[in-house]
Amino acid sequence: MTAQRFRSLAVPAVLFLLTLLFTLVIGVQYHLNFHELALPAGQGFWAFLWNRPGAWLWGFSYSFSLLGILLVHEMGHFFACRRHGIAATLPHFIPAPTLIGTFGAFIKIRSPFSSKNSLFDVGLAGPLAGFLAALPVIAIGIALSRVADRGELAAGLTLGEPLVFKLFSWLLLGELPANSGLLVHPMAFAGWFGLLATAFNLFPIGQLDGGHILYAVLGRKKAYIAGVASIAILALLGIFFWQGWLFWALIVTVIGLRHPPIFEHERLDRKRKILAAVALLIFILCFTPSPLAVAP
Repeated sequence: MTAQRFRSLAVPAVLFLLTLLFTLVIGVQYHLNFHELALPAGQGFWAFLWNRPGAWLWGFSYSFSLLGILLVHEMGHFFACRRHGIAATLPHFIPAPTLIGTFGAFIKIRSPFSSKNSLFDVGLAGPLAGFLAALPVIAIGIALSRVADRGELAAGLTLGEPLVFKLFSWLLLGELPANSGLLVHPMAFAGWFGLLATAFNLFPIGQLDGGHILYAVLGRKKAYIAGVASIAILALLGIFFWQGWLFWALIVTVIGLRHPPIFEHERLDRKRKILAAVALLIFILCFTPSPLAVAP
């Protein structure tokens, strides 16, 4: 095995293991909160994990659900690249000491897109695959969640509910009683984040998945205008709904709106135009203007 080949495998593996560690820790914390389990008197969280290594297993329902959705998303891109003969790396996960445990994952495309069709297929494959993977996770997670009094839900995380999340809640639990809410299972939270990641990636900005799709559908100039408008929308959402959108607006601005040029005069077939409408529908189902609030 060459040194370059070793690095191409070792770096994604190390990042994955670190992300697994971060998300397991977060998963244990959510398990404790969901089941209302208190730590032993006088014992901190890390001491608890050291003394009870079996407690790490409590984080698996969250960690494996979340990493599974992200992995399916990125492998959708990876196999679409393979289909079109485009060189791409294995998925790189981004560990992060946050409420989620990760900033997501990405693959790096190492060769240019050969056509609008290849650009469209690679852009769509990730969010479509990730969305489909998130659906059973959300269904199982909501089924394991429980209805609680509003007073019990007054503190902690409050999740904005995308349409697909509300639909599953209604189908599985029916109308919730007045003055009550849903205390979500860690699996449901993992599925919720999968929807948020899908919605963000479908914004038509630069080299986000939505940027690829819109470039293939409308061309370079219109895609650039849409990207500028989308960053402005993210900024407004950050001002009026959730400040996290300001962070993402900054990130995509730093990354830039430029997109590698492709052959402009190629036309997408009818099937791909229909799939573009499906991508828009997925965005609508996954998006919520105020995803997260943290109450004291």
